[in-house]
Amino acid sequence: MIGTDRMRLHPCVAHRGWSGGAPENTLAAFRLALSEPCVHWIELDVHLSKDEVPVVIHDATLNRTTNGKGKVRDKLACELAQLDAGGWFHPIYSGEPVPTLEQVLALIVGRSRLNIELKEGTPDTRLLVRRVVELVRAYRMDREVVITSFDPQLIAQAKQYAPGIRTGLITDRKPKDVVRQLQKLQASFLSIDYKQVGPSLLRETAEAGIQVMAWTVNQPSDLARLAAMPEPFQICTNYPDRWLAAVKEG
Repeated sequence: MIGTDRMRLHPCVAHRGWSGGAPENTLAAFRLALSEPCVHWIELDVHLSKDEVPVVIHDATLNRTTNGKGKVRDKLACELAQLDAGGWFHPIYSGEPVPTLEQVLALIVGRSRLNIELKEGTPDTRLLVRRVVELVRAYRMDREVVITSFDPQLIAQAKQYAPGIRTGLITDRKPKDVVRQLQKLQASFLSIDYKQVGPSLLRETAEAGIQVMAWTVNQPSDLARLAAMPEPFQICTNYPDRWLAAVKEG
């Protein structure tokens, strides 16, 4: 199978942007992902700030990826914008702020599709869903996004509020009734730990019309193994360059 066929069969999803080359979930990481023409999907994580602004950060707390401390939800969006979310990765990224979802949408609209993970821990989950959907609609990206979460309740609420936007469940294991769970949620996307991806799962999901994304695949040997599989599914990675090398092999 030639490289272009593998690219179509296993599209790359840049995990938290090109997070192997720039600090995760920052505009720098998203710009880097957009610099690779073969990358058509970007994944990111969203929490709500104290003033109800969707902001892009993975953890519920600030300690790991910024120079701040405490919970994301206890800070105003303007306060989060003043934090350094890049210096921990490399000094050249010092001063990268915690971006808002709107800033990211403005950057990528018309250039990439987006996998928006709604993070658990927001006291008012319906508010999180509503704020995210409002922005997606404002940028007319309804058909360019999939909204995902580990929390089935968030997925159910997203489907209720925005029936036309695709939704998906995230899991690190393979429940025996995963297809039934997805159908109950009216979700058509499964984001699953790459170690769980195999022919039986892919056959089962394909028969049900469910798209699969394997996360998070970073080692060249794992990328090569998955890229050689004949069934279609997305590959989510911190290293789009390693993905590109894998799909070009053979």
